[in-house]
Amino acid sequence: MDNNLAYSKDATPADIIQWEDEIVDIFRQKKDYKHMFLMKQMAVYAYSFRAQISEALKKANAMMTEARLMECNIGISLSYFAFGDIYLNAGMRSEAKEEYEKAIKILKKIPDTEKVQEKIFIQLIPTLIKLKRMDEAKAYLERMSEIYKNRHLNPFLLYAYQAYYYLCNNDLDKARQYISEAENTNNRMPSSFHTSILRYMQAEYARETGDYTKAAKIFIELASKSNNVDVYNNYLKIRKKIAYIHKELGQYKEACEAYHTIRATRDSIDAHSYTSQINLLHIVYQVDRLELDNQAQRNRILFYLIIGSIIILSIFAIFAFRIKKGNKHLAVSRQKLDKAQKNAENSIRTKSLFLSNMSHEIRTPLNALSGFSSILTDSNIDTEIRKQCNDIIQQNSDLLLKLIDDVVDLSSLERGKMQFHFGIHDAIFLCQNVIDTVDKIKQTAATVTFQTSLKKLELYTDEARLQQLLINLLINATKFTTEGSITLTLDMQDNMALFSVTDTGCGIAPEKQDKIFNRFEKLDENAQGSGLGLSICQLIVEHFGGKIWIDTDYKDGSRFVFTHPIQPTTINNKEKEAQ
Repeated sequence: MDNNLAYSKDATPADIIQWEDEIVDIFRQKKDYKHMFLMKQMAVYAYSFRAQISEALKKANAMMTEARLMECNIGISLSYFAFGDIYLNAGMRSEAKEEYEKAIKILKKIPDTEKVQEKIFIQLIPTLIKLKRMDEAKAYLERMSEIYKNRHLNPFLLYAYQAYYYLCNNDLDKARQYISEAENTNNRMPSSFHTSILRYMQAEYARETGDYTKAAKIFIELASKSNNVDVYNNYLKIRKKIAYIHKELGQYKEACEAYHTIRATRDSIDAHSYTSQINLLHIVYQVDRLELDNQAQRNRILFYLIIGSIIILSIFAIFAFRIKKGNKHLAVSRQKLDKAQKNAENSIRTKSLFLSNMSHEIRTPLNALSGFSSILTDSNIDTEIRKQCNDIIQQNSDLLLKLIDDVVDLSSLERGKMQFHFGIHDAIFLCQNVIDTVDKIKQTAATVTFQTSLKKLELYTDEARLQQLLINLLINATKFTTEGSITLTLDMQDNMALFSVTDTGCGIAPEKQDKIFNRFEKLDENAQGSGLGLSICQLIVEHFGGKIWIDTDYKDGSRFVFTHPIQPTTINNKEKEAQ
């Protein structure tokens, strides 16, 4: 089946017929429908080869019915192939050619069917040559050659059929060329079936070139290896060639003996039975062809109706879609234009405000630096005054440096350029370190404490940025809490870490609470600071994936609260965005 070789002498058409049911059942159980239908096709060929046309026709009809019920395209194709074999063995070459072409048309759309296509080309191409349709035969030879390009298939049959084509086309040079190609291929991969085909081509070439002695020798050799029952058609064809050559050589006695052998073989077939089966085949063929033509006409009309309806609906749908898309695009463009205009206006206002605030915030420490630096140049001041001036200069230098650092941090956070280094850290330990640090540098009498009910809380966070956030909030609290307490607390709420900084200071007026996270927003204009600390805190918290707010219900001072995700996935996403 897979190698497209003829039946061996140990597996005759009678054996194929006997084995059909058993082998078909095995393939059906394995759901190997390709080989199942190939087995059925081989059985049909065996029946038609033995001139049992009625049985072959019955098998082919059953095969087609099953394939259509299964909607198995390769089965339908092989059924057409089987009908073609019946017509060919019945001498109806034109009808056989049509069935083979139907099979090829279906197989062309099915992947990995090159070997099956080759099997059909083996029958179709010689049929076209015998019908003198040389242009069609040439076209199918080219299609046959295409299946060998990307497949590791044995090209012997292609060369053999190209040689046969050019022999029949009386182009003996090209015929000799392809016979040589076939000889080389068969030498590399010998096969008794291919050898018999090669010998036949060599005999035909010898006959066409007038070497009748060589041709007769090869044909007699082939005839001796043929069985006059199982290979009836080949046997008679070779015997006819031998008789013709004997006649051309003037060996009339041998020619008469050859014709006598042919007549005796033909007489062994029941002519009446064969004729009745051919008549039956003609009737069934005409009925099937009429039914197929009617069905094709109905399908064609239905197809045109469906295509027409689809085209009309498609046109309406395209118009509707384009109108909708145009309106949507117009609305989106209008929204983008409005947004761009608002962003431009906001950008102008923000830049103006930023320059104004920066000029104000920088002027204060610069004035102090300038004024007290000039005092230091006076040689009449004593050491105590000089030390005070130096302290004031140092304090304003630190304030100016802190302002610049805050501006850089704010810009880096907004543009996503500030580097964050995440890892697993204990939030309890981190909070205790922050409390120790603030307690050492605070400039207030208020106590700074840390409270939590948790023994340990591991967060996936940037340790340095979280410390910066907490220190900013605590230092901000010390500025407005001269006495009393400042408390940092840590709890868990809904899979989030909940931090809060509570002080007992002067608090924040309700009208300013909504603006406290704005840039350069200060509760006391006379207090030191850039007014950027809370804006930076907000950006850091948002980068962590949390939120920060003022507890408006707390009235004994102020309380800032922010959340921090515990699960690392949220932080990872933020980290990827930052990178």
